[in-house]
Amino acid sequence: MGVHCGDDSGLGSAWEANVRMPAIVRWKGGGVPEGETSSEMVSTLDVLPTVLSMIGKDIPIGSEVDGIDVTDVFLGQAPSSSSLPLREVEDNQNETNRRRSERAIFFWRDGFKTGPLPAPFGRFDVVAMKIGWYKLWFWTKSSHYNADEEVYHDPPLIFDVLNDPAEAYPLDPDKHDDLIRHALHLMSEHKDSIEWSAPLTLARDPKYLPCVNVESGCRTRPLPLDLDGGGDNIDQAEER
Repeated sequence: MGVHCGDDSGLGSAWEANVRMPAIVRWKGGGVPEGETSSEMVSTLDVLPTVLSMIGKDIPIGSEVDGIDVTDVFLGQAPSSSSLPLREVEDNQNETNRRRSERAIFFWRDGFKTGPLPAPFGRFDVVAMKIGWYKLWFWTKSSHYNADEEVYHDPPLIFDVLNDPAEAYPLDPDKHDDLIRHALHLMSEHKDSIEWSAPLTLARDPKYLPCVNVESGCRTRPLPLDLDGGGDNIDQAEER
């Protein structure tokens, strides 16, 4: 699909080239048909509830699971929800199919200029989300912790990623008012459901960072362990 906006599909990017991957399911004895393909959107979040369903186990009561059961997709029994109009459930009475036609997948990232976290993290926020094959962008920024500032989009950028996987042709937001309102409602519900806590690994101690630089020729190697000296050299490293 190429690279979007220059080198913008690397770590931290939520463009389709970085997050959209093919999946292969093989289970001859379990009824997975050979040679079939599907354009249904599934997530790694769906693995747990799907495996539990396939082995006849229920999700424990009170457990919060973000994914949905996509057994019918794996078994080739799912109607194409990508063709269902948003929130049209009259012809889609099955609860699993209804959830799939309305499900939202949220893309979080950090690297914002402002926020409660130290630079370059800033804060974590939803930059984009998918509802079916519609993808809405609220914030765009190049990948990883590049110096460019994030750009907020109001109304959001909207792409039909089934027919435009390169996300090159934004749809007219005026023609998708219902979609935008529904997306904002789902995103608000999603954020309200998050139990916020501080990240556990923000510290960056140089002694734990390997130094491998072709230009300077530096290498990181551990110092000899000094067992007689009380272990003062443990966790130390020197560069040469």
